[in-house]
Amino acid sequence: MSHCSAHTALRLLSCLALAAACSTSDPPAPPPACPRHVASGPAPTPNPFTVVHVDPAAPAPLQLAVQACIGLRNRATGGSAYVDSDAHDAVWLTELGLTPAARVEAADFLRSCVAAFPACVRYDYASQHALLPNILTVAAALGALPVDPSLNLACGSTAFDAVAELRTRNTPALATRYVFEQYGAQTTGLAMLDPGYESAPADPANPALTRDMGPALVDFVFSQKLFVVYLVNGCVTGNPEQDVLSTVVNAGRWPMPLGVYGYNATWNVAGGDLYEAETRCLDSRNMGQIASETSNLSFFSTRTTPITESEVVTQNALEQITYDPTHTYVAFVVGDGDNIGYMTTTRREWFRQRLATCQSGTAPCPPLTWTISPHLTRLAPDLLRWYYDKSHQTGHDYFALPPSGHLYAYPSSLAANVQDRFVAATEADACILGVNGTVHWDWLGTWHDAENHFLPKYARQGGPIRGVFPVNVPYLLPTFTWWPGNQFFEVLTGADGGRTALFRPREWRGVGNDGDTHLLSPQRMADEIAGYPRGTVTWVYLTSDGGLTLENSFLALAQLLPSYVQLVSTDTAARLAIAAPSH
Repeated sequence: MSHCSAHTALRLLSCLALAAACSTSDPPAPPPACPRHVASGPAPTPNPFTVVHVDPAAPAPLQLAVQACIGLRNRATGGSAYVDSDAHDAVWLTELGLTPAARVEAADFLRSCVAAFPACVRYDYASQHALLPNILTVAAALGALPVDPSLNLACGSTAFDAVAELRTRNTPALATRYVFEQYGAQTTGLAMLDPGYESAPADPANPALTRDMGPALVDFVFSQKLFVVYLVNGCVTGNPEQDVLSTVVNAGRWPMPLGVYGYNATWNVAGGDLYEAETRCLDSRNMGQIASETSNLSFFSTRTTPITESEVVTQNALEQITYDPTHTYVAFVVGDGDNIGYMTTTRREWFRQRLATCQSGTAPCPPLTWTISPHLTRLAPDLLRWYYDKSHQTGHDYFALPPSGHLYAYPSSLAANVQDRFVAATEADACILGVNGTVHWDWLGTWHDAENHFLPKYARQGGPIRGVFPVNVPYLLPTFTWWPGNQFFEVLTGADGGRTALFRPREWRGVGNDGDTHLLSPQRMADEIAGYPRGTVTWVYLTSDGGLTLENSFLALAQLLPSYVQLVSTDTAARLAIAAPSH
């Protein structure tokens, strides 16, 4: 499965007032804009920055130390250090037109780090492998470098000796409880980073440590002083580790619903990670995920100010289409945009491919919608602007919120006292991004509740969410089976008479296996769509976990559809569904 979305409603609280003022209307009038951004003068000039080259095959202790220092540098001086450890890192400097003031190698950078940040957290990588999340937490809280003996670094002082302090607290549960008691008050949020457990163990409760800890997100942990945890059984009812995790989450340190950075890959069962969304992990039901296993977020989040108002980034003008019952309308949606790691890698490649196709003039350039993480507004505003700027070059690319809006979560499973906060945060995200649609995920057995109780919260007069597009993950089990076979959407009516369109799920994950409805060839998918009753308004969700690419799916299919099938954006699909004469 792809790693999919979720933190910090706190920094968006200033934006929640926007959601109340946002409004849309039914056709033919376009939806009014949310409150506009008011320029307050020229943006400050970003700081000069240094690029640090790190061999991706370098030993893990060195990579962790470099990422930690990158984070500390950016904490001290925003946007001053950038790591170059793979081709994607270098590409973004080119895409954004960024020129460093200097380039250094990892070893030289670490020597300068010890001079700038002389305090160290000493640990032993080999014997404390499982405790790395706890060790990184202490180092981030203290603003100290994590130093393994193999690095041969002479620190000015030892702020914390993990070998001594954790000698009798030598399990993840014991170490997590101790570190939270001692340092939890100094942290600003929660992250889950895997120290290197096997990905598909025979016994999910007892996986072996078979890999090195990856360096992704460590720089952001240090720039933000996040509390890092990875308890394999932290979500298992009755397990002592769940008590520890519940203590950490419910201590009142951080805003709720709590967005969890990183990714929780524990308990992979039948190809799906049971707790990746976090929502059903604890009885408190107050978490969601911000899939963010990528580097340089400390650079991007501190280089420029967060985007907290609407019309800083703007969507393309929506298509001028009036509902015609003789046509079929389909919105194609590129999924997994909640995963910031995807947005920094494959989705950039796909967007470049889409741009080249549209500009070549040799193939159609019909509307295409991309899911995009609302957390880019503060984690990487420059990357968010890049996507919107490139969409303006085609004029036919649009955006929607990913599952499930503000966080990658099961919203119907959230505790009642946080559901309304989740809705408000999602509406604020929609206003800032200028979108009217959200992809939605819910748990097995909760879709009825979502349809009847949770999703109508978006159907309010003046609300920005006009379309809800469900997907089935982590398991592709049928849902909305209680709808008639020819029903593709339902118009939900809220308490004040507002309306929002809820669509039937349809997912396309790969090609070449026409016996699997999720893996159809472009021709078979085109035939399916052509066979829908005229007047249908629907959508298709594209994800790459079954081998699908933009080229072998959407770009190929766009040339195979009959003339009465019209491809549209999700925002237009929602508007057309609401406008349809019967539902």
